[in-house]
Amino acid sequence: MSQSREMLPRESLLWIFAAQFAALLPQFALLPLWIVCAWAFAVYWRLEVYRGRRDLPGRTIKLLAVALAVGGLALSYRRWFALEPMVALLAVSFTLKNLELVSRRDAFLSLLLAYFVAATLFVFEQTIPHAFYGAVCVVLITAALAAQQGSSSARPRRALGLSLRLLAQAVPLMLLLFIVMPRLGPLWAVPQNTDGASTGISDSMSPGDFAQLSKSDKPALRIAFDGPVPPPEQRYWRGLVYSDFDGRRWSQGFGVDPREGGRVSWGPPQQPLPAVGPRYRYRVIQEPTHNRWLFAMARPHSDTDGVGETPDDRLLKKAPVYNRFAYEVRTWPRETLGAVPDLSDFERSRNLQLPGGGNPRTRAWAQELRAKNPDTEEISRRILQFYNRRFVYTLKPPALGADSVDEFLFESQQGFCEHFAGSYVFAMRAAGVPARVVAGYQGGEWVAQEEYLLVREYDAHAWAEIWIPGRGWRRVDPTAAVSPERIRDGLRSAAAEEFMQDSLFPLHRISVLNRLRLQWDMINYRWYQSVVSFDSDRQRGLLQRILGEVSPLRIALFIAVPLGAALLCVLSWLWWSGCSRRLPPASRLYRKFCRRMARAGIERRPGEAPRDFARRVRAEKPHLGPMVERITAAFEKAAYCEDQEAEKQLRRLLRQWRVADGWW
Repeated sequence: MSQSREMLPRESLLWIFAAQFAALLPQFALLPLWIVCAWAFAVYWRLEVYRGRRDLPGRTIKLLAVALAVGGLALSYRRWFALEPMVALLAVSFTLKNLELVSRRDAFLSLLLAYFVAATLFVFEQTIPHAFYGAVCVVLITAALAAQQGSSSARPRRALGLSLRLLAQAVPLMLLLFIVMPRLGPLWAVPQNTDGASTGISDSMSPGDFAQLSKSDKPALRIAFDGPVPPPEQRYWRGLVYSDFDGRRWSQGFGVDPREGGRVSWGPPQQPLPAVGPRYRYRVIQEPTHNRWLFAMARPHSDTDGVGETPDDRLLKKAPVYNRFAYEVRTWPRETLGAVPDLSDFERSRNLQLPGGGNPRTRAWAQELRAKNPDTEEISRRILQFYNRRFVYTLKPPALGADSVDEFLFESQQGFCEHFAGSYVFAMRAAGVPARVVAGYQGGEWVAQEEYLLVREYDAHAWAEIWIPGRGWRRVDPTAAVSPERIRDGLRSAAAEEFMQDSLFPLHRISVLNRLRLQWDMINYRWYQSVVSFDSDRQRGLLQRILGEVSPLRIALFIAVPLGAALLCVLSWLWWSGCSRRLPPASRLYRKFCRRMARAGIERRPGEAPRDFARRVRAEKPHLGPMVERITAAFEKAAYCEDQEAEKQLRRLLRQWRVADGWW
């Protein structure tokens, strides 16, 4: 019997489980299946305990459950100090706590854990839908806390109403703190699981890879310019350089990939910046890729913390891009960099590397071109002419065999950008010219309303760079020789009927839906610009616009004045509600009736008894007499006889009379 008296009521349990489910729902796709099943089983067991069909588990079973949970976490995750196992640990704590959910203290602890789980949602995603869902979770968890105060507070309307009122009162303080609190970096960094799925361009390239990316219309980059916008033929956003070829696949290789010895400068630029100003200044917002490489035009420099530069004109981030990441870039034309040093022996050897065998026809053809004219640019021009005369640009090229370059150049002659870039670089290397493949994005859709360039996954592109003595690395895009409209107008124009042909919902073919999709992207852009990327620089600019001069005294006044006004309003409301609540409920209801009668033109006199007032109302407004008599009788019975039913009747009569007459 003593245990049953300690049990939480059914309504409290249901509120707790509803709050847990709301907080865990977005994590179900990330958590191991056994945690989801264990949580559901623990909820079922606890409900069975409430029904009296099961007993609460003893100490032995609890210890066994803890041991199984720890073992499951160890088997499910290689690294413990990462974000996913930390979230899984919180979910396991929910599960284990449900096995001993008995007292109100247990309920409070479980719901406080729910706040932390709901907060982890924003570590993974900061989009508008996730922000809205996070707010819903906070409302439900706060309502579950309110429901623990008693049986009447557990009613859905009452609990949700109290939760909404409490959170609405906290919104002004939240906005004030959002504006004035110092924008500090995280006090600790919890890495995410590097085995998670990545999106976008890979660290290697083989025939067909970029054609697969052309099927996705997900945003990849959003680029806002401070000054002139480059024309379409200059919008090459480089991210990776492939220097190693094994006969089928291009990869970064040793000395290029930072994981394999590639050099990265995290401080000042490796080369002195030109005295002439940069050609372009822009801010890139990159979607999460779970990789370290960033995207920018050639010869970039970034002052953003945690962004470094490589010798081959690329930008890298110290940690993988797990969430949207914004970085500032300045880009100089390569011709302004001054004298170009010669290639080192290692660089030359790496960018002339070819497999020991394979593709004999291409090798022989390239050597023939070299023999006829050893000039680098003339060899390149002849190869591009060969592409221009015979080749077809298509998103659905035929499969290639072992000698993929020979089959592409001399048999199928149909391909996508990776076919053209890879075969071109192979041919140039076979002719003795250092060359490399560059991967990134090309083009983008200009969003005039918000003035930014939207680059999508289907804008993924591969091109080539060749080394010209005295001039350095120069970009060559073989795809432009076959399909110049791809560079000028984008993939949608170049691919025509093949573009997004396999898409289940081809939104681009429906103009209204395409416009709506663009509007939604603009809303997301504003959200990221205004909220997610509200860093210290933006905070300082906003405070300067509001205060004029940012000083400790002005910031203190900016905080103290609204807080003092809010405190005064709260104290006034508490005083007014306290004065009114000192009256019995029946007297408060009768006073409300008298105020309504006063607005109707009949004011109750000081000291006038309720019966005398009712007779006077009947005399002056006979049509109100019956209802006033009933209200007066209910009040006298509720006030003097403490009849609860009479009080409910009085409340009901006032409500019905308001609806029936409606003249006050």
